[in-house]
Amino acid sequence: MSRIEAGQITLHQTCFNLHQLIKSVQELLTMKAVSKGLELRVHQDEELPRYIEGDQSKFRQIIVNLVGNAIKFTPVGHVDLDLSVLSYEIKSREIILQVEVKDTGIGIPKDDLDSIFEAFKQTEDAIQFKEGTGLGLSISRQFARLMGGDITVVSQLGQGSTFTCIIKMMMPTKIAEVVQKQSKRVIGLEASQPQYRILVVEDVRNNQLLMIKMLDAAGFQVRSANNGEEALTIWQKWQPQLIWMDMRMPIMDGYEASRQIRAQEANNPNLPNPVTIIALTATAFDEEKEAILAVGCNDFVSKPFQEEVIFEMMQKYLGVKYIYEDTTPILSLPSTLNQLEFEQLKTELSKMPKTWINQLYQGGLSAREKRLNTLIQEIPSEYSFLAEYLSKMVNKLAFEEIVNLTKEIADGDTQF
Repeated sequence: MSRIEAGQITLHQTCFNLHQLIKSVQELLTMKAVSKGLELRVHQDEELPRYIEGDQSKFRQIIVNLVGNAIKFTPVGHVDLDLSVLSYEIKSREIILQVEVKDTGIGIPKDDLDSIFEAFKQTEDAIQFKEGTGLGLSISRQFARLMGGDITVVSQLGQGSTFTCIIKMMMPTKIAEVVQKQSKRVIGLEASQPQYRILVVEDVRNNQLLMIKMLDAAGFQVRSANNGEEALTIWQKWQPQLIWMDMRMPIMDGYEASRQIRAQEANNPNLPNPVTIIALTATAFDEEKEAILAVGCNDFVSKPFQEEVIFEMMQKYLGVKYIYEDTTPILSLPSTLNQLEFEQLKTELSKMPKTWINQLYQGGLSAREKRLNTLIQEIPSEYSFLAEYLSKMVNKLAFEEIVNLTKEIADGDTQF
């Protein structure tokens, strides 16, 4: 919080899969909702782009904080996460997203509505739950403002609350690398490899169960511990090759557990190779990263973690070989058109309205299949060759090809 107030927090802009981010948040928090008998309902506007450019980590943290709070303060009923597009400017590529989190919870007293975003400020009802520090909403609002938006709230005591977050982001100019990377989903381990033993040390039961489920499904041998003391005992008896270590836990935290493991390894030459310890931390600022590495951790992953990052880390340190789901999309079509066909394609495309071509270009950038198919249906019947070719590209997920085909016209240049 001090770093935010001092203006030391900056945005890390990348192109990422927005739909995948939402799915990962849903998977992370559904177990927490179900454990309380609640329903977590997610709705995405059809216009919501699949790929977007912005600070993925901060945006994800905002959503997790808002939904997590809603679940925490909702005894019965449901929590709704709604995402939509408020506006989009083609020329500047700026897109404004709205995230609404609605609950049927205890609500917020009118007198507290102006102060809940203050650091360390908690309502009387929140204090009774004995969870959290009162920083989540404050940090989330600061992140939203850093991204050109804000978070507001309306609430009625005893009937629930609605938190609305507005965020400014950009439509991407290139998506090929992101599509390629995120299409590789791990579904198992290659044969003829060692039996990898993985220890998950995490005091939050839902986070622990999510990690266990993910690793077990991939084929790892997995055990878990609720604190550093349990982790030490399991490490001594079971000798895992890798430990996922939460750094903030009761009884013994991850810092002390990692320190003791390294000390015992140094004093016992009969132990096998040093275990790989990867820290799980919610606030990986520079000072904390240094402290994590100083106690003997090999690396760290920020919470809320993402599936592909977890698997990449184990591949990096253990050399694990994975079996991937065969979903790699075809990013571009082979050059199957002869010269006459290509000329026909250019001619038919050039006769379409400029606004339509711009929409097709942006649809290709954001990989919006429904939007692209809707645009294709608007093509007049006399331009059937163009409609047929574009449909083929959408079916093959060749979004980059659509972008390349329309880029010059969309940018204002009528030459191919």
